[in-house]
Amino acid sequence: MRRRAFLAALGLALAPGLAAAEPQKVTVDGREISVDPEEKRQYDEAIALLRAGDFDKANQAFILFQARWPASGYGAAARYWQGNALYGKRDYREAIVAFRSFLAKAPDSERASEALLAIANSQAEMKDKPGARKTLEELIKAYPKSEAAVAGKERLAALK
Repeated sequence: MRRRAFLAALGLALAPGLAAAEPQKVTVDGREISVDPEEKRQYDEAIALLRAGDFDKANQAFILFQARWPASGYGAAARYWQGNALYGKRDYREAIVAFRSFLAKAPDSERASEALLAIANSQAEMKDKPGARKTLEELIKAYPKSEAAVAGKERLAALK
């Protein structure tokens, strides 16, 4: 039972300012989830930092978010976007770790193919051509109809 309905059933009212603490429905990567308003605020703040190009602060915000909300419905998305923040910082090794963590938790995500492409891009930036080639082949095999696979085929041809 929702907090407001529960309190009303007891003949009590919700104290002013507590109404905002009720869970909110949001859609993340095609899934509807219920989140705490503070959870949503922190996630949105991290995304805003990423969009503003402040990759270091965005990375830190995603780390803090995941520590504060370990079971969040935003969890997989937070790992994906943290990978992007790390890539933006040119911390390719850690970006790969973040993207692999994302893939382990959300292999069926609509962003999975993009994560594999980002891993291959990170490997290429680190001059790991064999690793990038292997990841691109994995991408093309696992997600053959994705836009990322199309880009992956072009990059694979360029790596040979």
